Amino acid sequence: MSGLRIQFSVAIIAVLMAALVFLSFQTARRAETILQPQIEKKADVVARSTVALVERALELGIPLDRLEGAAAHFESILAGNPDLSFIELRDASGRVLYGAHSKAGGEKPGDRANELAMPLGKVGSAPVVVAVGMDPAYARQVVSTLWLDLLIIMFVTALVALELIYVGFGAGLYGAIEGVESRLRTIRKGDLRLHPPVEADSEFGRFARALDERLARLHAAYEGLRKQVGERSDAVSQRALDMLRERFGLGEGVVATPVQVIAMRAPLFVFMLAEELTRPFLPVYIRSLATPIPGLSQSFVISLPMIAFLTVVALAQPFLGSVTERMGRRSSLMSGAVLGLVGYVASAFVGDLVELTVARMVSAVGFALVFASAQGHVIDSTDIRHRSSGMAMFIGAILVAGLCGPPIGGILADRIGIPGTFIVAGLLSACSFVLAYLCMPTHTARRAHGPAIRWRDFGPILSSPPLAALFFLCAMPAKIILVAFCFFLVPLQMEAMGATQSMTGRMLMIYPIAMVLLVPFFAALADRRNKRAHFVAVGGLLAGLSAFAVLVDAGSFLPIVLMLLGLGIGQAMSIAPLSGLVGELGRALSPSVNENSVYGIFRLVERTGNALGPLVAGTLLGVYGFSTTVAIIGGLTAVCAVLFLAVIGLLRPAKFQLHATGS
Repeated sequence: MSGLRIQFSVAIIAVLMAALVFLSFQTARRAETILQPQIEKKADVVARSTVALVERALELGIPLDRLEGAAAHFESILAGNPDLSFIELRDASGRVLYGAHSKAGGEKPGDRANELAMPLGKVGSAPVVVAVGMDPAYARQVVSTLWLDLLIIMFVTALVALELIYVGFGAGLYGAIEGVESRLRTIRKGDLRLHPPVEADSEFGRFARALDERLARLHAAYEGLRKQVGERSDAVSQRALDMLRERFGLGEGVVATPVQVIAMRAPLFVFMLAEELTRPFLPVYIRSLATPIPGLSQSFVISLPMIAFLTVVALAQPFLGSVTERMGRRSSLMSGAVLGLVGYVASAFVGDLVELTVARMVSAVGFALVFASAQGHVIDSTDIRHRSSGMAMFIGAILVAGLCGPPIGGILADRIGIPGTFIVAGLLSACSFVLAYLCMPTHTARRAHGPAIRWRDFGPILSSPPLAALFFLCAMPAKIILVAFCFFLVPLQMEAMGATQSMTGRMLMIYPIAMVLLVPFFAALADRRNKRAHFVAVGGLLAGLSAFAVLVDAGSFLPIVLMLLGLGIGQAMSIAPLSGLVGELGRALSPSVNENSVYGIFRLVERTGNALGPLVAGTLLGVYGFSTTVAIIGGLTAVCAVLFLAVIGLLRPAKFQLHATGS
């Protein structure tokens, strides 16, 4: 968005963020005022129960110095109550008879500011006291964690609001604002070409039509002059009029980007958000349902539902382009949303691994339908001149969903449980259905863009050494390492380290943040330097080498952060040049090879890499453990990147120019 739309968006987001900041302060302050009294009540309950237990032992005639297991009992209480720092039984002089202290530190014994003491009465001639320490650091930690969740919610809310602004504008108002902006922008540059008409019945539409009327009169006068000059055959005047055309664009028109593309963005974003909610906890949820299968490791069994999901997506998408064209993009997307709703809700109520696998396969068909329908809508709504901008809107919705989904999914899983989060994902799928019904046109113009894959093109495409090297040494390893790390290994390792689902969700934000921020930069840099192959290879090398960070200390969070950051930077460096290189190498093939087939086979290879990711990770994890598995996958990815550069270098003199041809 630009110009007026940016100003509207900034104004809306500013108001929304101001309200969220106010509510966040109120929420955090309320949490502080509620939390400390609750901790004091718990300390009182623990003290009373301990006093009653000791008094009962004394009544039974057990001497005070013979209370076997008292310290162990106190330790078990502290283990289940992290807000308490110590429990002690003291005599009159303050000497500790029995006690247990929290390993986490916190409030130290002897500091009476945050302890609750309760006497037993007299034991002999001396009073005995039970002291329970309350850890003030616990309350601070809860509030700081709450603030972190609130900040993430504010960030995600702002992104979601930006996406939903597309719905608020609608194609009519959006197109009217775009029309006014494009007219003012071109007039300011001295470009007086005519624009496509704006049909919206709004102030923006009326203003655009007023500008068009004045431009139309100017063009009519220009055409009248050309007619007169043509009748007189005045060469000097003809050259002058040609100069006016060249300088101001008189007699010409502007081709505008179709605004119908935005109709698919909101339903696509909401559906993809539903799937992204499951990222932080899906492997953990699968493990809770998995039962041992003889001959297979537990980690491999955990990977099976994920393999089934990604395999269905990989196999279905190449065929669904023509299916969604026959059904209609709107109807197909709505059907995919319904399947997603069924799959997510079923996932919340399954009882074993087989049922979950079936539910995930239903969701996979819905995912593939939504993806193919939205992509087909972009193709239907754009021509070759605007295909890139249309696909950028399509990809942008998916990237933003990938950024918003994991942290919110983690927070929801901690607050309402994993089944409840699946229900929320199902509700989002239902919202996608409603948005598709409201936003997408019933009928769209269908462009003849050919099949996604022509089977006769497999031979020449895969037998091309540069394309084969690009597909199997770059595209496939990139997807394997992405799915293996972000979707499988990191969630399981975070859970093993004792992290909450919220922490896992925050960790998984690192990769999409790097992608959203750096992909445009590296894409422009690769085009400007005309070295797409170098960017692809270096990006793969960086992504692979980042895995070795976990060898330093796999039991702490920082190496995982560095690994995900390196993966994000590496793939941001390579993803756009890789797609451009596919087209460049495809054009070097025989003219009989369909470009759609080149990209179709490329996407099929990528999706195969997606399906192989959990398979490879699950197999290796059961044998080698987390650190070695990560290092093996990363090392192989780096080796593939180096091999790709070597292959391209060897082929350069004969068949391939390492530098881009400027296309």
